[in-house]
Amino acid sequence: MKHFNRTCWLLVLLNVAVAQNTGVEPKFEAASLKAIGGARSGLGSLRGGPKTNSPGRLYGVATLKLLLMRAYGIKDYQIAGPGWLDSARYEIQATLPPGADEPQLRFMLQSLLKERFGLETHRETRQFAAYELMPTKVGPKLVPSTANTTGPVDAQIPTNPKFVKGADGLPELTPGTNVPRTYAVVLGGPDGILYKLWGRRETMTQLVDRLSAQVNRPVIDATGLKGEFDFTLTWAVESAGGIVPRTGPPPDEIETSGTPVLSAPALSIFGALQAQLGLRLREMKHSVEILVIDRVNATPVEN
Repeated sequence: MKHFNRTCWLLVLLNVAVAQNTGVEPKFEAASLKAIGGARSGLGSLRGGPKTNSPGRLYGVATLKLLLMRAYGIKDYQIAGPGWLDSARYEIQATLPPGADEPQLRFMLQSLLKERFGLETHRETRQFAAYELMPTKVGPKLVPSTANTTGPVDAQIPTNPKFVKGADGLPELTPGTNVPRTYAVVLGGPDGILYKLWGRRETMTQLVDRLSAQVNRPVIDATGLKGEFDFTLTWAVESAGGIVPRTGPPPDEIETSGTPVLSAPALSIFGALQAQLGLRLREMKHSVEILVIDRVNATPVEN
């Protein structure tokens, strides 16, 4: 008998509860899923769903790995399968039934992937190199959130927040600009990538999720910090070469995408956490549940 940890059992019980409460398994009202060509980097992007500005839709262009991550509520490193999961891309357009929540969306997406890709999986628990997020000896430099907590936060974010050049040469929010949820800009050049993150209403659970995506390892919260916090975090990642397209506004002195963006000393995510937030990452071993892909087709069944 395969081993299932508590997280897996909760997911199974949740899916059963969804079906029992409605009398039938939740399904998309309509769903289009098709393979698309063209070489692109990254996992792609999924938009819409519960608690967004488009709660009745799920849409975007994504790798199958990203679709699996959304369907099962797991991280990149928790999926074991063929290499093309990271490269083949698919366009999805799905309509959710009124009032659908995130657990129901996951159940619907799992069913869709099984139906269209012939997906078969099982779960295993494996040991991973991981990090533990904990305070430094100086102590955390986080302050309780002062962001507006009324209404759905996705509806409050400015479409194009205005920036000025900050003292560090990086974009800074124009004084008085309110971003009630976390917002980030990314600057790419031939020498690397600069990230600047304005954390708003961030819990430590959300922060370790973000850090896990950066270091591609499990990150465990050992800070002991409860509640929501506001902070700013800036760090750099050196590039192996080539120009990384920008997704945010550059400082005034950076005129082209070919201009170097790293300054000395450019802090890594490890150094930035210690200097700016009073937190550090300590290496450890951690048992992680993995979704193992037993069978999957690269081309989905026609809509």
